[in-house]
Amino acid sequence: MISVFDKKDECCGCTACKNICPTKAIDMIPDEEGFLYPEINQELCIDCGLCRSLCAFQNEYNTYSNLGTPKVYAAKHKDKNVRMNSSSGGAFTAISDYVLGNKGIVFGVAFDENMNAVHRRANTSEERDKFKGSKYVQSDLKSTYKEIKQLLEEDIQVLFTGTPCQTAGLNKFLGGHNTKKLILCDIVCHGTPSPLMWRDHIEYLEKKEKSKVANYYCRHKVKGWHTHTEMVIYNNGKKDYKSTISQKHKTLFYSHNILRPSCHNCKYTNLIRPSDVTIADFWGIEKYMPDFDDNKGVSLVLVNTEKGEQIFKDITKSLIIRESNIKDCMQRPLKEPSKPSQSRVEFWEDYKTHGYDYIIEKYAGYNLKSIIKQNIKLVLIKLGLFKYLRQ
Repeated sequence: MISVFDKKDECCGCTACKNICPTKAIDMIPDEEGFLYPEINQELCIDCGLCRSLCAFQNEYNTYSNLGTPKVYAAKHKDKNVRMNSSSGGAFTAISDYVLGNKGIVFGVAFDENMNAVHRRANTSEERDKFKGSKYVQSDLKSTYKEIKQLLEEDIQVLFTGTPCQTAGLNKFLGGHNTKKLILCDIVCHGTPSPLMWRDHIEYLEKKEKSKVANYYCRHKVKGWHTHTEMVIYNNGKKDYKSTISQKHKTLFYSHNILRPSCHNCKYTNLIRPSDVTIADFWGIEKYMPDFDDNKGVSLVLVNTEKGEQIFKDITKSLIIRESNIKDCMQRPLKEPSKPSQSRVEFWEDYKTHGYDYIIEKYAGYNLKSIIKQNIKLVLIKLGLFKYLRQ
């Protein structure tokens, strides 16, 4: 029997192998860190080898239509409300509006009723709006690839937005068939965090507040675009972005302890993108175009293919754009994978032994001292003394 991968850092969990299997012998099963991996039912497996040969992460991914060097733009949506409800400058809204206007279908990531990150389809702008904003957890693709294949066979335009590994996986699964109306849009990705750690974070918040989490913004602009602020909205109406615990998933994310192993072996941290268009935050815009930065968000748009060029041309009426260059837009995820944390093994051993409460105290600094310090800071801010003491 052929195993889909030899080591965990060779599997990004894109589901292409599961969806292509002719005997349905593959299921995506969570491991002890909550990441989904393909498991093969030996009784159903016919050793055809499709799962391994199809894997875009272990084999070369399709870049035949790339322009070579992408064209680079800074972009802001003309509608300020769109921009304020987006993680960056609203480029995704402009692209998806174009597709919805053509009676197409948009696929993106939303939180379901249990706050799990899942890929879904949207036929309307209201459904699409749930895809807005960064989701700092790996999404479950479920049957998305097969749904897209069916829609393309019906000659319906489709926009798929996801991480570059998910985009490459979809492209490989489709094999170039009926992709004329497919638009691939990937993001500049720092790494995909553990769904298990995300679930524990949500449950901890709900336990503390004694209310279900109704919505979660992994990046909210309440303190401006340049400040990474997470906001939790509860069923009881409370909005929390000030408490110490509300920001701790962000801390774990930046520690790299909760990223998928394949993120440190990523094949897509370069300028040869597996998509028509790449979108991201234009970090550094304040240095290169200070007059374009108002701290409300600017999108970085990389146009990678001729199809992407045509789409970008069609959506410019919704955007304020400035042409840029590779040098000014360069950021680490476009050059190299995220470095693994030196404490990763210890982190997960501690989690297995002691649980989430122990983890956030040891690795995210959520303890009595930090809580007292945060409360004093909030009091000083209320009294208008914080800025004075800081100076």
